[in-house]
Amino acid sequence: MELGMTQIMPKSVARVTQRIIQLSLVHGMSPVSPIGFVHLGSYIAKFGDISGGYHYVKLARSLLDKVGSRESAGEVICIGTQVVAYVEPLQAALEYH
Repeated sequence: MELGMTQIMPKSVARVTQRIIQLSLVHGMSPVSPIGFVHLGSYIAKFGDISGGYHYVKLARSLLDKVGSRESAGEVICIGTQVVAYVEPLQAALEYH
């Protein structure tokens, strides 16, 4: 799921995010798993539970290192930083910069 999908088919992002997380929980983490968790964290924060969304963003960031998904790192960092900036000092939000 690329950032382009959120621009081309924004209504399908929630379903795709749900499916990524479902497959990750059933079959194990994959290089795409961080994308699902960071989008989930972003949605949760968008609907008002910033600390809940922050936990999923932290999970997605830690999965980047564990599953070695360099191709999705940009999207995870970009979306995750928008949530992290509300919880941590701005210096911490820019740690991947």
